[in-house]
Amino acid sequence: MAAISPDDPAAPAHALRMRQDLGDFIARAAKGNLRLVSPPPQPGWTTRGAGHLHLNAELFLQVQGHTEFRFPQGQVTLQAGEALVMPPKLLHDEWVAGGPDGQPFSNLVIYADHQSMSCHLANEARPGRPGNLYLEVYPHVDAVRIEAWLGDAAKPPAQDAHGLWVVQQRALVLTALSAVARLLDAPQKTVASEPALLGQLRVLVQNRLGEVDLTVASLAEELGCTADYLSHLYSRSTGEHLWQVVLRQRLARAARLLTEDNSAIKEIAWCCGFASASYFIRSFKQQFGLTPKMFRAQAQAGVS
Repeated sequence: MAAISPDDPAAPAHALRMRQDLGDFIARAAKGNLRLVSPPPQPGWTTRGAGHLHLNAELFLQVQGHTEFRFPQGQVTLQAGEALVMPPKLLHDEWVAGGPDGQPFSNLVIYADHQSMSCHLANEARPGRPGNLYLEVYPHVDAVRIEAWLGDAAKPPAQDAHGLWVVQQRALVLTALSAVARLLDAPQKTVASEPALLGQLRVLVQNRLGEVDLTVASLAEELGCTADYLSHLYSRSTGEHLWQVVLRQRLARAARLLTEDNSAIKEIAWCCGFASASYFIRSFKQQFGLTPKMFRAQAQAGVS
């Protein structure tokens, strides 16, 4: 099924369903019945392998069917009624399937950063692969709080002698979910006045930003339009060229990683979708006036 735009006749039904599903998970968490699944421990950070990663935590709520998450080391399966907080910077690949009773796959995915909160209803867009069926994105000051709660929920303590982490994690998730529900139903919320296709595009770019083979043509194919149409629509709506924005987002991700992580420059380049370290260094210097190495040194020295 193709993605549903806000002006599609089916949109109100999907919006209602999304809120009902969210309410069900809030009720589970409030009663202490929400099972939280955790990714297996990873030996270290890697950018090599199938899938993608985000710089902030991401929350998956499994509504129907299941999702199999594959990591550099190990995998877990999220069943209906369960939730998983994906830690920041954890490479993961998602494979999905419907339930044994014939119910189609469905989950809710929540993501927040310092600018906005997004909640989307996912379906099985291609065999075994999730797609963005219905999306709502809201810029709001509370997004940074949701970001922090999910980030904390993704970081188990080094020691848990009293076995309280599961209670604390569930409370953090409940707090984040309640804030998401309030944002979705806030009467003063505003939806960005842009074509619905561009909302789908933003999530797709966010998910594929680290892919070296990301192109406007591949984005357009996944969105069901031509590259020329997508480029023209983006330029007309934003006044910018799509590929310039993708490059800027890649460089912004690189700048953040350089300040937060000590990985090799070539690994950060790969994580941000650059096919070669030399092209990354050249592009980074053109954007920031410093090489990645110099930028990291200044950040570590506390120079703004």
